[in-house]
Amino acid sequence: MKKIRLSIFMSILFCVGYFIFYGHQNKIQAAPPSGYSDILTAPGVNIVPGANSAISEIDGDYGSMFKLTQYTSYEPFGEAETIEYDSHLSKSYRFHNDTVASEKGVWIRNAGMYNGRSVDLKLVIDQMDFADKGSGNSPYFNFVAVDFSDINSTVNTIIPNTKTWGEAFLFLGSTTRSASKINDTYTFEDNASYHYEFYDSETKKQLNYKGTWNFNNINIAKAVTTPFNNDFDKMFVLDSTWIGYKDASKPNYLELFGNGTTVNAPASRLTQLFESQSFATSMEKRYSNGNGGTALGAMGIMYSTESLARIAPAKPIIFAEKNSAVHTEADYGRIKYSILQTVADNKLENRNTTFSIETMVPSQYDIDLSKVRVYEFGTGETVEKTGQFTIAIDPMNSSRVILTAKDPTTNEFNGSVLEIKVEAKQNATFKFNKVDHNYQVGGKDDAHMIYELGGTTTTTHYTYLNRFSGDLNAEVVVQDDQTKAKVLYEGVPYGVAKTDVKIPMGGSIATAYPNAKDLLTSYDVDTGNEIDRPVTVSYVGTPPDISAKQPGDIVDVPLIMTSAKGVETPITVKIEITQTIFDLDIEHLDAETGAVIATTSPLPSGEADEEYLATSKAISGYIPTAVLVDGVDKTPAQLTDPLTVTAKFVTNKKVTFKYTKLRTPVVNAKFAVNPTTVPLGGQTEYTATIQNTAQAPTKWRNVFYQVDTPFPDKIVPDPTSVTVNGMPIAADKVEFNPITRAFKINLGDLDQNQVIIKYKVEIAADATLQTLKQTYTVSGDEAAKTSNETSLAIIAGEGQLNVLYRKKDETNNDVKMDPDRDAITTQKDGTAFDITPETFDGYVLDKIIVDGQALPEPLPTSVKGKYGEISTIEFHYKGTLLITSAPSLLDFEMNEASAKELRVESAKTDKDLVVTDTRATKQRWYLYAKVTEDFKTTDGSNKTLSGILRYNDGGTTEKSFPVDQNQLLTSPDNYSDTKYNISQTWTAKGKGFKVEVPGDYVKQLGEYRAKIVYTLSEVPNLP
Repeated sequence: MKKIRLSIFMSILFCVGYFIFYGHQNKIQAAPPSGYSDILTAPGVNIVPGANSAISEIDGDYGSMFKLTQYTSYEPFGEAETIEYDSHLSKSYRFHNDTVASEKGVWIRNAGMYNGRSVDLKLVIDQMDFADKGSGNSPYFNFVAVDFSDINSTVNTIIPNTKTWGEAFLFLGSTTRSASKINDTYTFEDNASYHYEFYDSETKKQLNYKGTWNFNNINIAKAVTTPFNNDFDKMFVLDSTWIGYKDASKPNYLELFGNGTTVNAPASRLTQLFESQSFATSMEKRYSNGNGGTALGAMGIMYSTESLARIAPAKPIIFAEKNSAVHTEADYGRIKYSILQTVADNKLENRNTTFSIETMVPSQYDIDLSKVRVYEFGTGETVEKTGQFTIAIDPMNSSRVILTAKDPTTNEFNGSVLEIKVEAKQNATFKFNKVDHNYQVGGKDDAHMIYELGGTTTTTHYTYLNRFSGDLNAEVVVQDDQTKAKVLYEGVPYGVAKTDVKIPMGGSIATAYPNAKDLLTSYDVDTGNEIDRPVTVSYVGTPPDISAKQPGDIVDVPLIMTSAKGVETPITVKIEITQTIFDLDIEHLDAETGAVIATTSPLPSGEADEEYLATSKAISGYIPTAVLVDGVDKTPAQLTDPLTVTAKFVTNKKVTFKYTKLRTPVVNAKFAVNPTTVPLGGQTEYTATIQNTAQAPTKWRNVFYQVDTPFPDKIVPDPTSVTVNGMPIAADKVEFNPITRAFKINLGDLDQNQVIIKYKVEIAADATLQTLKQTYTVSGDEAAKTSNETSLAIIAGEGQLNVLYRKKDETNNDVKMDPDRDAITTQKDGTAFDITPETFDGYVLDKIIVDGQALPEPLPTSVKGKYGEISTIEFHYKGTLLITSAPSLLDFEMNEASAKELRVESAKTDKDLVVTDTRATKQRWYLYAKVTEDFKTTDGSNKTLSGILRYNDGGTTEKSFPVDQNQLLTSPDNYSDTKYNISQTWTAKGKGFKVEVPGDYVKQLGEYRAKIVYTLSEVPNLP
């Protein structure tokens, strides 16, 4: 079965029938039963005329229904017993109180359709309160599972007063027919509670329903409960009903009861609107006859689809398709979609008078009438209903089709869920545009056009007599892009042909343009989507033969552009046939006067676009200095003699060479050295600047550079460092004679106006201290020049000593000490030094590093050495945790003895008690105090006052100090600081040391002293 996912809520219709006994038909009793109010008098209740046409209408969203189809199946759960029947595939499932299953009931798979989704119905039996009829014998509660093959069978029906097995679809309870094997009987006030839940067959998720529940057979045999919230306006009854009502014992429920005994009587029916994920109800056994008898009897529930009140058609629902057919397939470019239309199951007199559906696609598409088909939804296109409609294209709009029901009152049309399939094809007005067609680049819909088909483009029209009518528009459904039709569009290549394309007579198109793409100025695909690229360009067959064409003829050359998806677009390029041979004008001019100083004869000639290398002439007294092609300067950056340039026949018309008169070079020579003072073992660089300052300078030939003063011993030029105008010179052009100490460079022929020569000179460490003065001479054909003099001082060297002080920070990086004691000093090489490391409060020397090498332990008290031999000394310190200050005296100044207890709250101190923590990584620490000698007289009498010292740390109990026992004074929670002054926290009424002397404890006046030891620990619980 084809499954379509929807998200617009439709409706569901239930009809429930209650049976009390079978066979005898009793007369309807219109009065309500005793103790109940007449439902016809309930405020707001909807009263439906009996056999007349409807005067009220229920919204079409309540028109969905359950229906037995070939796809319906059953799955009992909760230890059900199975009953089978001869010659039938239908079964019954029996449930009993004695089973221990936590949940009992039946799954009815594919029980109906809701919003285009197949629905699973779950019946859950919540409670069976049936009396024991003796010896543990209590009745079963039964469900009949009718198989589709038995739907029209009339053989051995198991429920009296039914013609076919199909009428037992969803039957629940018992019958009086023993052959049914479910003929259980119930005692007065036996009751069963149960509810229905609704699930999507595909996703298995529970659904929220908006629908109708149609009760049938509310009579004297049973009382029925239904959910109620003071909303009688959601209930429909016939004007002849016998139903009475009262509040049920269960809150928010209404109890319904009837005084009639006729089975399936119209007076026993009630329709109720609801919206929920489930519908709960119950039935309780009442009387076995109209006289109030309470004998055992059967009771059962049936389901039917006929609505008590008229239900209008539902809104049409669009299910658009994604058409990914490619351009070589028949369905390429088509819009495809289905319209789901529910027609409620109404009584004959309540059925629609007229009914039609019209649907429209975008204007650049035409509806394909041959593809419009109507089927019964859920039948897999096996039940076609196209013949029930007149189908026509709107004569004023080929994008619209109208389907009109021929007779909407027929049984075949009534109670249908119609699936209308529609296709549309692109018409002559179709023109691709990314915006107009909502074309997608990338993502899940890459290369697809998207059209929203929900909204007013599809409308259902109906009338009922002259009382009701409606125009129902389809809704836009965003979820899963339900109403968006998606159509693959494969990009169409486009291009622009070149203009003014010419080929000489007798030529070949394939030779002139071997690549067909070269005949186009541009080409691409209209989508701009990489999925359609690249576009290739090719000739259509073999390029036209132009061998017999004459100058002036125009030839059409057909090309084909093909996208990566194989979509083709033809394009034609026009080519003009031209003459074969063309001349190129060449002139030679004086650069200063513009006068012609030479000619080229005969002028060169060739075919169009053939290349020609034009060359300057050798003209006495001149040198070529510029070349132009059609007036555009093409002179190379590096002048050569002769000058050459490449031109094309036809494309280029004239080549102009310009010449400058030869002149004798006028030379300037400058000489510099940097630095001018170099210590032994150092290096310097010489720079020679040579300029030809003649007007219109010409090439200077056979030029040599030579230092006039030989280099002294142990002062050597580096031939490999020589550069000319920033470029290294070949090694064979540089000569240094180690014997004569002469230095010479062969510069060859110089074209430049200026030449800069650089080279480095090395001074050995044992060279002689001196001042070196030098000049150079540059000479060549027709000119020579000697430079100015340079002066280089060779001096003794100086050494620099860096002394650094470092510690680790919290991230283990080396940082400067605080205060910064780094120092840099400079002295003559060989000067001795002796460096003693600085001291820093809270830090100890950890290591010494000299020029990158750590000294071994034990570390020396100083570092000795000489300038020039050692450059860097690093002293590294590590932080410590220590007591940097402690009072040597705590003076409590007690000046009397007393029979009463004495207490001194504070003591005078000579120093603060301070802890310093300079560790790179701070951790909690613990400060302890221990009395090692208790208070004792100082006069030698050895009188003691034991146990009188106290310490208040801010807690609730002060600490005492038994001899040789550590007591924790403090361990701060915030241990990120560097200094902690503990004694600054001591106050007379707060923290600090105290003494407490009991009354009459002092036996001798005098000075008493005790000894206390402070201990700082990185671990707790010091013993």
